[in-house]
Amino acid sequence: MNTTNYIFSLCLIIFLAAKTQAQEKHKIGAITDKVYSLAKATNGDILEIPVPGEAQDLSAYKGVSALVSNKGDTPVRVEGFLNTERWINSCIYLKPGEAKTIEIVFKRTTVRGTEEFPAMNGIPGGTLWHWKEFNPGQTEKVTFIAYGNNSCSVAISNVSAFGHFLSPAEVASKEDFFPFIDTYGQYKYDAWPGKVYGDEALKRSAVREAVLLQNQPGPEGLNQFGGWLGGPKLEATGHFRVEKYHGKWWMIDPEGYLFWSHGVTCVRFHNAYTRISGRERFFEELVDENSAVPELYTLSGGQKIYNFTMINLWRKYGDSWKDKATEVTMKRLKSWGINTFGNWSDQNIYLYGAPRVPYTVAVSPHWPGLDGKAVKFPDVFDPGFRESVSKAMAENGEKTKNDPFCIGYFVDNELSVGRLTLALLKQPASGHAKKAWMAWLKERYGKVEVLNHRWNTKFKTWRQVAAISEAPSAESVDELALFDEVIFDEYSRVCMEEVKKAAPDKMYMGSRLHCHYYPDDRSEEGLIRIAAKYCDIVSFNRYRFSAEDLKLPKGVDKPVIIGEFHFGALDRGHLHTGLRSVANQGQRAGAYYGYVKGALQNSQIVGAHWFQYGDQAFTGRGDGENYQIGMVDICDNPYEELINAVKQIGYDLYNLRSK
Repeated sequence: MNTTNYIFSLCLIIFLAAKTQAQEKHKIGAITDKVYSLAKATNGDILEIPVPGEAQDLSAYKGVSALVSNKGDTPVRVEGFLNTERWINSCIYLKPGEAKTIEIVFKRTTVRGTEEFPAMNGIPGGTLWHWKEFNPGQTEKVTFIAYGNNSCSVAISNVSAFGHFLSPAEVASKEDFFPFIDTYGQYKYDAWPGKVYGDEALKRSAVREAVLLQNQPGPEGLNQFGGWLGGPKLEATGHFRVEKYHGKWWMIDPEGYLFWSHGVTCVRFHNAYTRISGRERFFEELVDENSAVPELYTLSGGQKIYNFTMINLWRKYGDSWKDKATEVTMKRLKSWGINTFGNWSDQNIYLYGAPRVPYTVAVSPHWPGLDGKAVKFPDVFDPGFRESVSKAMAENGEKTKNDPFCIGYFVDNELSVGRLTLALLKQPASGHAKKAWMAWLKERYGKVEVLNHRWNTKFKTWRQVAAISEAPSAESVDELALFDEVIFDEYSRVCMEEVKKAAPDKMYMGSRLHCHYYPDDRSEEGLIRIAAKYCDIVSFNRYRFSAEDLKLPKGVDKPVIIGEFHFGALDRGHLHTGLRSVANQGQRAGAYYGYVKGALQNSQIVGAHWFQYGDQAFTGRGDGENYQIGMVDICDNPYEELINAVKQIGYDLYNLRSK
């Protein structure tokens, strides 16, 4: 645990005690009402409070909740997780004297959908997907960790199971359950603030928001790029760049003013797209294919796709919906204090016209794969790799390389950067990566006999080594991993060179690495060092509840940008929270403010981008994701609580950063 900013920590581990059948249906019972505190702490101190008991079978419930009270006189962030699974967790921010309920939702399956509800990560009844299975039938403990600037004093009480779980089969067997999605793409069987019940409601919301945007056009004291006019004026190059100023990394805007990138990804008109084919009974009423929205239906992999975002924007803004929605979007970002289009945003929106907002560009080359199959990483030694990056940059850079509002380029996304050499072993001896690896082995070991000694193998010739398709011994695994960094170095160098060749004045910002638990988990430190060697800004997608502890490896001083983070809840009809869960919209707002504030206080971080602009479809996008993670819902209505937090941080951005 890094406590550079959060000096004092408190960890309460509460074991769920065995209870009888006579208990209240949704309640395990209070475990403790005692206040636990640390009067002093050093880096990483943990206080464990065990409560005797056996593992509980909580399969009949949707999650575990607890009442958390801040008994101290300073703000505190409290995180909770189940067993040892840090991804089955939740978070709340508490002011002094404040008490809130934290809810930790079970994510119990690794399968994206079922026979009854195919291609859905969240399913009615409480089945939620996660890449690591959690078995609520073996709930052993719930752990709470409190973080604060001073000594923490929190009370944990009323630890309870909540929600009645139904299996997908039980839900599907209910009489008249299908269809369960209404004509607006909303879940039929829940009601919530802001749910749309008719086209007139959409039009009224557009009128109300127009007045709000006119009355609150955005924060003052900024130039056209969102740079800080109240700060120093440094060298102006006509393009975005980075510079360390007074001990903190900053972006510098084209006019030479300090800039910190407060952004949102996926600003586009197809966030709530979903598959219709084979799932027709899900939907109450779909608009005819011959409607006034020609792109409403598309085909992907032979499947018919329907776009709830587009049809709802058409209902809201009329036949000129694209222009009107684009204009509203630009005004929203300005009004909300958001100054950057993050990755995956629509070029037709960020290049639309005044008022402009700076943007990043997603570059997605179609390269030859390292193993030709499952591994998401290119064969960087294949000449086709450089050609693919060059072609993708030529296509993306044509309209953006000279545009001062273009910050720079992300190339690829969330690549599989582990076990790369094991993947290339699947190539034949004639494979480009296999040949590069063999050349490296010969230079490293000189003779097969030396390799055999290190690997505990009995190869007679280098040809035999080139023929292997898996690690030949336990001793060879660590040796094989050494070439991973050679591969990643070549990848990063080629990408940097092609970005600079196509757009020499723009920044290369890497591939947005998966590093959610770095620096606690240092397994990818070598790769991070390589990224820092070539990137103008090192990019991470960091799904955690905090950003203040993200530091590059010792001796590496480069700026960092967070390409994705989010928090979702289940209180607005949605079926899945996304990767980080909170109990409700108010807690989403608190988590957003706390995360971005922590990023602003981190001297290396120069930006943080929320994923994503609009909610995903209730019935899931192509891979099943159906998360409540938008700044706006499926009907294009902003989440008021979240947007208030976005504004609060956006309007105070440079004051917080400059402290």
